[in-house]
Amino acid sequence: MRATNVFPKEQREWGRAVIAELDGITGFWPSIKWIAGGMTAMSKAALRNLLHNIVTGAWRKEPGQEPPYAAAAAISFILLLTPFYFVSASLLNQWGITWLFTPIEHWLSRPGQAAAFNVISPIVLLGTLISSVVLNLASLLSVAREEERGGTVAVVKLRVRSWNPAAIGLSLLLTSLLLGYAFVENFGTQVHP
Repeated sequence: MRATNVFPKEQREWGRAVIAELDGITGFWPSIKWIAGGMTAMSKAALRNLLHNIVTGAWRKEPGQEPPYAAAAAISFILLLTPFYFVSASLLNQWGITWLFTPIEHWLSRPGQAAAFNVISPIVLLGTLISSVVLNLASLLSVAREEERGGTVAVVKLRVRSWNPAAIGLSLLLTSLLLGYAFVENFGTQVHP
């Protein structure tokens, strides 16, 4: 019940309904399965609504509503775990610390998997980095129109919260490290006669 308090109001009602239905389920494992399924469904719905609100700016339509700064930063840091792991493992592998790179090396050791990895990994890595920047900029930037003496003027407002610029900065740092690593991997080892 306490876990449902973390969710938005709509999902909290859903959580109470899941818990109320728990009385009709017999057995320990079926009860655990019911709770896990309900929490998973509520988490997916809450995350989907949160992402929709951030990206579309739905929070701007309600007067006095604050942008979801913390949620955008938290989602960004979760997204950045994958590129952070890849960049860290790759850099440490170059310096002789190979245990973090072992799972990646395992994928690259088979020709079919290596081809799939080389196609999928740039999409996933760059996609998460771009998504992190877009999520934070969507919560920090707002564009409005204001009336002035000469007509209507577009005004761009930038709000600064500490975690959002940190997420953007980490995304840009990881992007530059990733692009530098890709450049060195592809062009740095060529020997010219």
